[in-house]
Amino acid sequence: MEGLLLGLGFIGIVFAILTPFFKSGAGLALISMAAYFHFIGIETWLPIVLFTAGLLLIVFEIFVPEFGIAGIIGVILLISGLYLTIGDLGQTVRDLSLSVVITAGVIIYLVKNGYSLSNVNKLVLQTNLPSSTSDETVEKDKIAVDADGIAVTALRPSGKVTFGDDPTLYDVLSTDGHISKGASVIVTNVRGTKITVRKK
Repeated sequence: MEGLLLGLGFIGIVFAILTPFFKSGAGLALISMAAYFHFIGIETWLPIVLFTAGLLLIVFEIFVPEFGIAGIIGVILLISGLYLTIGDLGQTVRDLSLSVVITAGVIIYLVKNGYSLSNVNKLVLQTNLPSSTSDETVEKDKIAVDADGIAVTALRPSGKVTFGDDPTLYDVLSTDGHISKGASVIVTNVRGTKITVRKK
């Protein structure tokens, strides 16, 4: 039971990171993990502090993968928090293993449905669409602030957009969160290869 609650908490975090349902995912994570620690029972706040710090460092590592040490410390703190809560290494391993297996299954499902993290620290919807500007500097005379475009894919919050009669697919990041496919957008900023847009 406790391992399932922990798994639901991890699933909530995954949904908050990979999908447009940030509030729902964060809510699920908060409720599930609170229930987990409640059922286990704790005498001090130290395990929760260690566990939370570990989770935050792991999430930080996801968005800043070059940092490296943050993820390692995060895993150590997370396991330490669980061990201090449970007091039994075997159960700690069982609960964590069950949670990881469940969460991995959810991640695989989401990835197969188009959700993933890019290597530039933003959420993207991976597609097999041709020709984009991901490896090129955006030509500012072609794409400027206030330029109008159409979302060729859903922006979650990243995706692909075309501008005017130019068939080129541009990788963009939405500042309004999720934007549906086919919606009109407007450019708010252009910096290097990064284009940010909002719903028009």
